[in-house]
Amino acid sequence: MVKLTLAELERRIEARRAELGLIDKPESIEALRNKGTNRTEEKRELLRRIEQRAKAAGRTPPRAYY
Repeated sequence: MVKLTLAELERRIEARRAELGLIDKPESIEALRNKGTNRTEEKRELLRRIEQRAKAAGRTPPRAYY
């Protein structure tokens, strides 16, 4: 059995991601987001309510497209 520390595992994962060109930049993350073009009206309403509740609680709502 090979034992790895969490730090070593993280280092290996980051090295592999860099090797594959998977860099976490805001524009690359945004390109992967679901833009919601096929959402049902029920899901759109749910996302609206989540946003309203977050704002009412003084929190930043998660980014959602609806």
